[in-house]
Amino acid sequence: MRHSTSPLRWLALLGNLLLLCALALSACSREDTTTKTSTTNEPIATQKPTLPGQAIWKDGTSSYVFGTNDAIEWSPHNFQTQPAIQDTLKAGGFTLVRTYFQDTSSDVEIDKRVGAIERSGAQCLGVLANIFNEKFNTHLVQYLGNRCQIYEVGNEPDYYEPRIDPGVYVKQWSDLVVKLRRVNPQAKFLGPSISNLDVGELGRASRHTGYINTFLNGVKASAVFPDAISFHWYPCWQDSEDACLKKAGTIEQVVQELRAKIKEKLDHDVPIAVTEWNFDPGSPPPSYGEKADFITKFSKDALEAMIRAKVTIACQYAAASYTGYGGLDMFNVDTSQPKPQFYAIKSVIDAYKPANSPTTSTDTNGTTHGDGVLVSQGKPAVCGNNTSPTGAQVLTDGKYGNWGYWQATPQSLPSWCALHLDKGPSKLLFIWFSDYQFDYITNKGSAPQDYTISVSADSTDGQDGHWRTLATVSGNQARVREHLLDFAGQSWVKMTATKLSPLPLRNDLEIDELEAYDVSQSTNDTFIFSGDSITGMAYNRYPENQPSFSLNVHNAYSQRYPAMLDAGLGGWSSQGAVEHIDEWLKLNPDIHYWLLQWGSNDALEAVSPERYEANMRQVVQKIKGAGHIPILAHITPVNMAGDRGTQVNQKIEAYNRAIDKITRENGLISGPDLYALFQPNKATYLLKDGLHPTAAGAIAMNKAWFEVVRDAIYKKS
Repeated sequence: MRHSTSPLRWLALLGNLLLLCALALSACSREDTTTKTSTTNEPIATQKPTLPGQAIWKDGTSSYVFGTNDAIEWSPHNFQTQPAIQDTLKAGGFTLVRTYFQDTSSDVEIDKRVGAIERSGAQCLGVLANIFNEKFNTHLVQYLGNRCQIYEVGNEPDYYEPRIDPGVYVKQWSDLVVKLRRVNPQAKFLGPSISNLDVGELGRASRHTGYINTFLNGVKASAVFPDAISFHWYPCWQDSEDACLKKAGTIEQVVQELRAKIKEKLDHDVPIAVTEWNFDPGSPPPSYGEKADFITKFSKDALEAMIRAKVTIACQYAAASYTGYGGLDMFNVDTSQPKPQFYAIKSVIDAYKPANSPTTSTDTNGTTHGDGVLVSQGKPAVCGNNTSPTGAQVLTDGKYGNWGYWQATPQSLPSWCALHLDKGPSKLLFIWFSDYQFDYITNKGSAPQDYTISVSADSTDGQDGHWRTLATVSGNQARVREHLLDFAGQSWVKMTATKLSPLPLRNDLEIDELEAYDVSQSTNDTFIFSGDSITGMAYNRYPENQPSFSLNVHNAYSQRYPAMLDAGLGGWSSQGAVEHIDEWLKLNPDIHYWLLQWGSNDALEAVSPERYEANMRQVVQKIKGAGHIPILAHITPVNMAGDRGTQVNQKIEAYNRAIDKITRENGLISGPDLYALFQPNKATYLLKDGLHPTAAGAIAMNKAWFEVVRDAIYKKS
């Protein structure tokens, strides 16, 4: 796509384009192919998954036909910056996002692009924009590891000035791909990414035909074969609406002709990838593209044609980058609302995606590898300057609050503990827990105030070898923290405490569990429970409160053991949540689901339902704005005698109605109805204070949350 030309420069280039069209009309016009039919009746073999994360859906359809593009951004409001767009793409079932890696990108910019894809639930197809910068491309493929395992070598090398000669391209392809496959043997590579193919074009002399022939001859000679042949497809060029619509199905013949050419040159099949497609490449394209009837029929007809042709990858151009002045985007970048083309593609996804089928390949337990699998439990742990009599191995035993912990005193600092993990994850979510202080945030606890997190690839005992510090924290007051770590090629992770809490509970440090999750694909299987003392007591995972939410999940899905953080704060109300939610979001940037239980203290303090609703709306918007997903539970009732109990429960019932309203208006998942759960069981689910849960109540709450997540997320993922 001609996206590298800015909207302001387009007008200057338009005159040159018209001149070129006048001088070489045959190269700029489109042959009328609406009456032509397929040139071959040869049957196409049933597709099998050939790419990382690919699945085969109904009628042998590749799941990767339902992709889109994250293009060069022409607006600050785009796919990367708008969580609502990412969430809608995920809900729509889009499976693949093609994204551009300019060789000037920093690691922060790379993470931003890939992070947006991960949050959308799709797989990554990365474009190596400068094929001659081997240093950057090698770093990129190594840095991303399992987070991105499909790459396209270049982007329209036949179009952009200075154009890359096809002979030069195929030589660079052969040199570069060999090196990148050594860096990541699991990665797959596509090319030559030519700018367009028309019906019948491969049967006559043209720039595109020359490029394809040279590329196929070159890869056959070098034996550096592509994992898919890629090209772009925009069948119309300022055509009339009717003429353009008639061309929607011609992609089937284009693919058949390309497949025949591949067999002629290589003597075997290669998957075909249409890595950009839309109706017209203009900037802006014709205005009829904004007509719902036109774009809906064009998109459905084009997709159905690609499905019949057994295309492996098809990526609509583009999601939301203000491409073609917004005329080619699936979303309005100003409002983040989907446009008709989104709904058209979603309807085809719904028709071909099998019931309860994941969008990407999974193991037999329905868990995507690298999507949050717990990799630390039972792994070797070693410590230095650990004053605890229980030893280091208790840190990976999966037990919380059972007085088995890593301990340090001011005299024993610095004190460290390290986990020896298997190599493999490119991204690791590391979480530590200090379960011997009640409140999530306090300066009177047993958590460290200052500490570092480091990784090593060559240590033998947790102490020797080369270590790289990835996180340095000072002034901590939380009793549980998460850190997202680059872990490609590493096998050790170590936490070193250098300063204790200013007012420690017992003049010491007490950390009872270290967890590490493989999040090479995404951090979507992560949950934080945010609320008051009821939350603090219910989700602490103490032995008497088991099975916890995470253990319930694990018992149902053996490969899942989601990260679960308890962020309860005794005595706090929704007003405190409003005032501190920004702080908590900064502490937990990688936690996907925020499970909210605020309101009991509001009811005790007789806060008006209007004020409570306003507070919770602010909390929800803050969480959504940070790219996370909030879910609100109905508040539990109290078991108090007399008018006091009646009044408090009336407030809680009003709050629960506000929760339903917020959930409905924000399109959120409905949380568990804890009020209805507790109402007939108050005598057994509540302590004598009539407010806080017993162990039986905590177990019931954890189970209720599990059932919501199971039905609303796991069964639909």
